[in-house]
Amino acid sequence: MKPTLLFIAGALALGAATLGAGYGLWGEKALIEGAGAFALTFVPAAIALGWVMHAGRKEPEMRLMAWLGGSGIRMGVALGGAYILREMLPQQFGDPILWWLVFFYPVFLASEIAILLRLQPKVVEPTPRAQ
Repeated sequence: MKPTLLFIAGALALGAATLGAGYGLWGEKALIEGAGAFALTFVPAAIALGWVMHAGRKEPEMRLMAWLGGSGIRMGVALGGAYILREMLPQQFGDPILWWLVFFYPVFLASEIAILLRLQPKVVEPTPRAQ
């Protein structure tokens, strides 16, 4: 549970910093589009990481399968959600939401990969026997 909470805290801090900077540079429209992209990437990423952490308690192979499945779902939610927002609310969401997605999605994906790699058991090479 601790790695998931670490991910959530780090993602929220990153989101607050980048959305604050976006608001300072480009105004309220950037804040709305950035917050939409953040929600479309953060929420599925946090759920997927929690799912992977739960599924991986038994076998490392299950953790990998859960992570791959979660990645596909996350990508679908992020891209599909951005498409729906752009189509249904074109006044609030334009092309910049895609740029925000291009920023948030790989950062959250890399963070999740780093957390999962740190949790993998260390492989110890057997020492050769003296003959």
